[in-house]
Amino acid sequence: MIRGAEALRFLAELRTEELVVSTMTTARLWPLVSTRKDLDLPISNCMGKASSVALGLAIGRPERDVWLLDGDGSLAMNLGVLLSVAQVQPRNLVYFVFDDGVYTTVGGSPVPAARTADYAAMALGAGFPTAATFDVLEMLLRELPLLMKGARPLFVRMLIEHWDGLGEYGPMTQQVMDDRLIAAAHRFWAFRHGLTGMGPERLPVEAE
Repeated sequence: MIRGAEALRFLAELRTEELVVSTMTTARLWPLVSTRKDLDLPISNCMGKASSVALGLAIGRPERDVWLLDGDGSLAMNLGVLLSVAQVQPRNLVYFVFDDGVYTTVGGSPVPAARTADYAAMALGAGFPTAATFDVLEMLLRELPLLMKGARPLFVRMLIEHWDGLGEYGPMTQQVMDDRLIAAAHRFWAFRHGLTGMGPERLPVEAE
């Protein structure tokens, strides 16, 4: 699968004058690679709603291309947006989904139907003219620029392995400075690691 950091770096290199809407994990990591922060619109603490904001932006600014950097967890919480986008058919919207199968910002809880739900097929079924899934970086690098020249709205699903490679990050519990909550977060990560073998045994970023 694709490393999330590599996918974000590639999109940052490919981006020119597009308005970029990011959310949750991408909102925290896109600023590390973006060179046009004046054209970035991060949407935080409203999981599932960045897609609606991006659609509204695409409708309101039809002369500008809009990229949405969404996650599978956020999309799962607002699947109806696929129908809304398909009905409007904005010719300036590219919908990227970073599919890692978990809610990264809240500690890695699994997304319902992780790895079995085919979001690209859902987008096509809803009425997107073009949708594609990538799980190999080389294919993404080679084929995405060609897809971007085709019919819009475009839906691009990227199966990513993890988000390592853009500095340290952790779940939103790291932002809470209460010692008891920090200790509880560490216990959660230790339990999750022991149960699944995934992730570190402590918060990736110390809150102390």
